[in-house]
Amino acid sequence: MANCNQTISIQENGHNYSFCLHDIVIKDINIFLTSRMAPDRLLHRFGKGPFCNFIIDDHLKEKGLYCFVVNGKVKYIGKVTRNSNFGKRFNGGYGHISPYNCYKAGNGHPCGRLTNCHINSLINKAILAKNVIKIGFLVMNNDVSISATEKALIMTNNPEWNIQFNQSKATLQK
Repeated sequence: MANCNQTISIQENGHNYSFCLHDIVIKDINIFLTSRMAPDRLLHRFGKGPFCNFIIDDHLKEKGLYCFVVNGKVKYIGKVTRNSNFGKRFNGGYGHISPYNCYKAGNGHPCGRLTNCHINSLINKAILAKNVIKIGFLVMNNDVSISATEKALIMTNNPEWNIQFNQSKATLQK
């Protein structure tokens, strides 16, 4: 387990959850994938980008809750459960957007990764604005507890980038 020199606390119903903060390693910014897109496939609402490439190098084999923090403010809370881990989620998911992630579902094609594209593009925008971006980890092992805690923290704190539990935000971002 990585050392934790900085934390951020997120409260829910009188309980403090302390997330260990780490840097993300930026590989590239302001990437447009349109030249690599299949012309016969439609993009979902977050599929146009621009995107960035980044990796994490802490907590790679663990699971639990995570949060993106921009200039000291929690912007997004998410979870990693089941047979996944933080390394897979970030180094192969949020941190690297491929054209496949950007396509709409339909005509026998599975759904793209709306959340991956949405969060990655917001991180790219924050990087371009020269904001300080950190990722927080709260290592947990019980999938039921991870899911329940994630939902409670989102509902209580209403992070700006979480739109799944807030239909008015989802409508505004279409």
